[in-house]
Amino acid sequence: MTYEIELATAKATRTAWSCSCGADNPPTYDCCHDCQRPSWACANCGTVNASVWSQCQECENSIPAEALGDRDEGYEMTYEEFIGLQVGPRRIGGWYDHGDATSEYEVLAIDRGPREQWPTWQITVRGKDGQAREHCTGWDPRRDRIVAQTPADVTIVSVGRLHDDVEGEYADVLQEATIAVDLRVHFRDPHSLSQEMRELTAHDQAVRDTVMSTPGIRDVLSATALQIAGYLAGPSSAPITVVTQCAGGRHRAATTAMALRAVVSGDVEQAAAYGLADSAKTFTERRLVVELVHRDLDKAVVDR
Repeated sequence: MTYEIELATAKATRTAWSCSCGADNPPTYDCCHDCQRPSWACANCGTVNASVWSQCQECENSIPAEALGDRDEGYEMTYEEFIGLQVGPRRIGGWYDHGDATSEYEVLAIDRGPREQWPTWQITVRGKDGQAREHCTGWDPRRDRIVAQTPADVTIVSVGRLHDDVEGEYADVLQEATIAVDLRVHFRDPHSLSQEMRELTAHDQAVRDTVMSTPGIRDVLSATALQIAGYLAGPSSAPITVVTQCAGGRHRAATTAMALRAVVSGDVEQAAAYGLADSAKTFTERRLVVELVHRDLDKAVVDR
């Protein structure tokens, strides 16, 4: 079953949940389809909530305290993920508003913490009146919107080369790529392993495990991370675009794009799930803005 069908069913039964990035998700997804941020299920009524909400959107039950902590101890969300949800899509230099046209503001600084005193994180903004203010108000997609977004430091796009006839913003992304990683020839295609695997995508753990267990794949991704670091060390501050490619865009390209996003974001814990913790450690202090785009992940399976 494809994401579109599952989502349509969830919306029809009013069981879909919305992430802070604005994407809607089926209740079976334990992380956002678009940005990979986690969700939590209410112990009282079972409703799936985006982790940005501290209370259940159905029964107002509070998020369990154990939702924050170390995944090695069985918890669901790290502090870094929690802060990511609070900051939302806001970036330094971008303009946003939180309700109406008169509430537009520019982000001057983001202190993700953790700080020794309350609040544990802080954002500094300047309104149209020229006044700078500090607060720790989390991003609420039901109220907040992007007015003018600054470009990401690194944009990672996964594509399926069998869909090169697509139109839209990322149709010509290969021509614009700073780094292009082609996985079609040298790494096995989960599509060819079984009919069951063919219907799955990188949102499924079985696919991620299969891709990341392929000999050589971690070496390629580690080398790609070094390339990214090399480009960032240059004298130009121009944004970097990295494209991962496979045949259909549902397995190899999408999985490796997710892994690279974890590495370049400096999320050591998430990168460890891909066997790339050491590569992520070199990015932990950089606080890069990394955007992940799956151009073809949700397209129908291509017969081949």
